[in-house]
Amino acid sequence: MAAGRDPEKIDAAARIQADAPGWLVMWRPWRRCFTAFECRDPRQVRIVEAGTADELRDLMQHVEVELWQTLPPAESPATRDLPLRSAR
Repeated sequence: MAAGRDPEKIDAAARIQADAPGWLVMWRPWRRCFTAFECRDPRQVRIVEAGTADELRDLMQHVEVELWQTLPPAESPATRDLPLRSAR
């Protein structure tokens, strides 16, 4: 196995990605962390990093809730993705 390559972490990132529409999720072996980019608004991409998959999910959930709470009144919550589904 190549240095820093961790199939379990790569699989964890892929599982999070599958549950997180609007996010790009990856395991970055050179930094030894998970990174997620919230990509729905290209003018304001939010980036979170964590050492574990669970920590990353928590940070992503925090961003989702924050974004959901700041929706303009004209935009119905039914037309916006709900906060990240928990796969725990």
